[in-house]
Amino acid sequence: MNVLTLSQEKIAEFLTLLAFSEEEKKRLISFLRKFSNRDDFFIVGGAVRDFFLGRKILDLDLCVKEGVEALAFFAKEYLGYNLVPLAPELGIYRVAKGENSLDFTLFRGKTLDEDLGARDFTFNAMAIPVSSLFSESLKVIDPFDGYSHLISGKIKIIGEVNVIEDPLRILRGYRFFAQGIGEIEEETREIFKLHKKELLFCAKERILQELSYILLSDRCYETFKLMDEDGILGELFPFFEKTKGVTQPSFHHLDVWGHLLESLKWAEKILQNPEDYLGLEKTEDFNKEEVVIPVKLASLFHDLGKAFTFGRNEERITFYGHEKVSAELFKESFEKYRLKKELLHKTYVLIKNHMRPFHLLNEKEKGNLTIRAKRHLLTDVPYWLELFVVSMADSYASQGPDKEPDYEERLKAFFFELKELKVEMENMSQKKRLITGQDLINLGLKPGPMFKEILQEIELLFLEKKIHNKEEALNLIKSKYLNL
Repeated sequence: MNVLTLSQEKIAEFLTLLAFSEEEKKRLISFLRKFSNRDDFFIVGGAVRDFFLGRKILDLDLCVKEGVEALAFFAKEYLGYNLVPLAPELGIYRVAKGENSLDFTLFRGKTLDEDLGARDFTFNAMAIPVSSLFSESLKVIDPFDGYSHLISGKIKIIGEVNVIEDPLRILRGYRFFAQGIGEIEEETREIFKLHKKELLFCAKERILQELSYILLSDRCYETFKLMDEDGILGELFPFFEKTKGVTQPSFHHLDVWGHLLESLKWAEKILQNPEDYLGLEKTEDFNKEEVVIPVKLASLFHDLGKAFTFGRNEERITFYGHEKVSAELFKESFEKYRLKKELLHKTYVLIKNHMRPFHLLNEKEKGNLTIRAKRHLLTDVPYWLELFVVSMADSYASQGPDKEPDYEERLKAFFFELKELKVEMENMSQKKRLITGQDLINLGLKPGPMFKEILQEIELLFLEKKIHNKEEALNLIKSKYLNL
């Protein structure tokens, strides 16, 4: 058995990385010390991996040969955590509080070696004896050379049988790539390709969880590109295969599939550096799930419908209504994977409306754009900022010979124009209305649905600077609705 022996300083380093409150960390260390005389009690998996990566450890996987239920119940009482019997028939228990958790499991097999051999990747098959945390050196049991793979940046599956037992490990491999742990070695990629169809038998919620990790990473584009090369993405989303080779007009330089991937790449860049592309200061909002996931998914799916709407009109390539088809195909795909309703709806709206900023900019440059049309966009799409990220990414991903070179700058200027209008609208909503329902009653109008239309019309006319005060508003209403 391969055992690494590390200095006592490494014990202190491991304990420092435990991301528990100081009081909880003291209790946790005290709990572990109470059982440090056991020779069958180990810290395994992700905590050991994250220790070597210097990452915070939010949870511990603890493995024992026997007595797991009693140990979990004692931990619950001693730490004041909640107990969750995940799979008591298999000897799997969790005690948790807030972000922190301890998972207790029985050996998967008769020995620790058998347990580690049943895990997924070599760097997740290392174990620290709890007893060594309270000794002169830190011992790490490493039967599959996981440490050397980890520090050399190699993602290696323990064996083909491990993928057969749980095909979701295929997606976990790409997730670790997305999270920057390393490159997937060639033999492992070949195993993934060989068993990719078995992914479809995994629980949809588990697939979505891994996809979410990838989407929230900074290497989503690279990861999906790699998954596409290995045939994994096409298994999860067969519609993508139909976009390959679909020709586009001359302001594009890529076929539809190439453009979708390129759009995802640019969306990721814009989210990481909004100041460079939209002139916006980067805030925590740009890292939130409710922003990142819809923007990246909308960028990847926004033109999917082009494969089903392709046409030619007097030598022009057309994709009439592709945005609606794209939105419906996205919805069909992710309802299956049970994406949260709010994320599903938001992404659907972004895809369905992704052409509107282009259409409005075109009208503006022809001198036909009204404040009313701009206001409609801001009210129809509450997440108009995310919409502009998607549209800007779409534009940067279109670099054909007939693409106007300064288009992104014009789109950015239009974005700021809408931003200013949005501020005006918000200021108006906070101020006293120019005209109220009571004013309409005082004029002799009967309350009804028409009141809302009149008040909205007055607000628009004020924004358009066609009326400037209450007197002008009242005179307009009198002449239009009372013939005075």
